[in-house]
Amino acid sequence: MEREVIFFVFLIVVAAAVLLGLVFARLRQPVIMGYLVAGLLLGRLLEGQHIDPAIIQAFADFGVSFLMFSLGVHFSFRELIELRRIVIRGGLLQIGLTLIAAFLIFRALGLTTAQAFVLAELSAISSSVIGFTLMELRGTLNQPAARPTASILLAQDIAVVPLVAIIPALVGSDTVNVVLSLGKSITLAVVALLTIAVLGVRIVPWLLFQIARVGSRELFLLAVVLLAIGTAVGSEWAGLSFALGAFLAGIVVSESEFSYQVLGGILPLRDVFGVMFFAALGLLADPFALLQSWPIALAILIVVTVIKGFLAAAVVAFLGYSPTVAIRSGAFLAQIGEFSFVLGLLGLQVGILDHTLYNAMIGAAIASLLLNTLLLTLTERARWLLEPPLRLVGRPTALQEIDSAEFPSPPLRGHVVIAGYGRSGREVGRVLQRRRFRFVVIDRDPVLVRDLRRLGIQAIYGDVANEQVLLAAHITSARVFVVAVPDAFAAEAAVRLARTLNPTLDIIARADRRAFVARLVEAGATEVVHPSFEAGLEMVRHTLHRFGMSMQEIQAIVAARRIDYYEEQGHLSE
Repeated sequence: MEREVIFFVFLIVVAAAVLLGLVFARLRQPVIMGYLVAGLLLGRLLEGQHIDPAIIQAFADFGVSFLMFSLGVHFSFRELIELRRIVIRGGLLQIGLTLIAAFLIFRALGLTTAQAFVLAELSAISSSVIGFTLMELRGTLNQPAARPTASILLAQDIAVVPLVAIIPALVGSDTVNVVLSLGKSITLAVVALLTIAVLGVRIVPWLLFQIARVGSRELFLLAVVLLAIGTAVGSEWAGLSFALGAFLAGIVVSESEFSYQVLGGILPLRDVFGVMFFAALGLLADPFALLQSWPIALAILIVVTVIKGFLAAAVVAFLGYSPTVAIRSGAFLAQIGEFSFVLGLLGLQVGILDHTLYNAMIGAAIASLLLNTLLLTLTERARWLLEPPLRLVGRPTALQEIDSAEFPSPPLRGHVVIAGYGRSGREVGRVLQRRRFRFVVIDRDPVLVRDLRRLGIQAIYGDVANEQVLLAAHITSARVFVVAVPDAFAAEAAVRLARTLNPTLDIIARADRRAFVARLVEAGATEVVHPSFEAGLEMVRHTLHRFGMSMQEIQAIVAARRIDYYEEQGHLSE
């Protein structure tokens, strides 16, 4: 019976999330909103079904672990160094000011010190997913407001780690116990981080390398899942949070050569269980109880949308950006993030928050996401009030001067991406190297990838049909994509994906069997090479030359036969 309940809950939650996620996507709203609303509705529909909350909590824990693990893999010390001035000055200043203002407001409303601090924590964090999604939908990823917004979001993502570690320390009867518990939590976090830095950086990449040498995608993915869940469970046993352990596991992988393949493999799991996490938040919430906690919900909403948005805009302006950029950046940050739910759920688990405050947070989160779109629309319409004076300013700001020297150069453009560095791919690479054309190699042989890197050739470990791997090779700005992998199905999937990511890309693919020529063309390949047929043409060329035919005649015969052959496969049919 228990198994049937688990399957029932999983299927009905996913079905409702798909339906409502589609509705919110059509309304140009974040799909996360659909997942939350799906959970809220299902929570009322299933109210009399006596479903064990532990089942829902288990789904939520899986979602938390994969969300935090993927965040850890995204985390990059190099990126932090490149954005250090904006991240440290802007991000920490925004978080600190919001924490202080929110804490004072919540304390004034009569909440305990621990409750006020947890609500202040989750109010200070914005959603990276929602922020970047809104920037992409509005076409502002390349506009000036994107840089400070992204930097502050990065700082907030990093700040989730100490904020998560602090929450268990707040469970104490007096100030002394709180300080001692806080010191214990921070000490455990530092020890865990040092252990991972010393042991994990050496052991985990070595283990992943040995598994990768086997060549099994399934084993590699299982090892990644074991790493994410195992570290999360171990962290919880050590007295830290489940989420913190998963994040630290992601950091271990982030600097290895397997990070893109790991990220590509874990993202589908993150998306599936992330849906369960957000839906579980709704399932565990009670919308009717929100009527009793509306003053707190309104206070959280005001803190998130008005106070945090204003403080974020003020911080961006303090960094030297124009008022227009500052206001737009503040509007993008005026919402509650997905990791705020992690903090809220952790506060509920340790007993700091009760269900009344938790429901208030859920209600404020949904309202903040709805108001965020309205705020962005208002800031866009108000641009004309601020832009005319700005046009009179001809001298760049100090921060703009810093940006030009501090930020990294643009990524690869107009290069060649070679998928599969076997005989065919290696020949292409040798010619490109001699002519000094830039190229990137993608291969699933970890030994080959390391050897190429030692030779100074850019190489990425991973599946050619993995979107994260292709993005790491800058496929969106490449000129040519050479697909020379022996797996025909992987080649077809890679061609389709690359064509979607870069519609103008010139794609040359190899088809070992005649039947796959047409399939690769239909998938979007510009040219398809059939090695057996091309070898036959070389034999024809040599044979005819022996009979005294001129090279021009031979070239004409070979070219005509090549056209006829590929036309038969649908290669040149429009």
